[in-house]
Amino acid sequence: MNIHKIIETLKSLYPEAICSLEYGGDAWRLLAAARLSAQCTDERVNLTSVTLFERFPTARDMADADISELEEIVKPCGLYRVKAQNIKDASA
Repeated sequence: MNIHKIIETLKSLYPEAICSLEYGGDAWRLLAAARLSAQCTDERVNLTSVTLFERFPTARDMADADISELEEIVKPCGLYRVKAQNIKDASA
């Protein structure tokens, strides 16, 4: 099954679905926000994402980030060490 078929199926099953994560239409930002959302509210992720994406506006910036700085920013989302490393790795 290709991605287009998956998207069509999901749209037909959930025609009213709305993503509450604020990512500005940028797929990389959605990926990072989704990684932060594990065991965290979307509201907290949205608040944290403002600082995160101001400091690291591109995937390259995030991949080159100092891990301790990244951990400090994502700390409010919980499990911050794992999440920081995960989004850094996914950005490379």
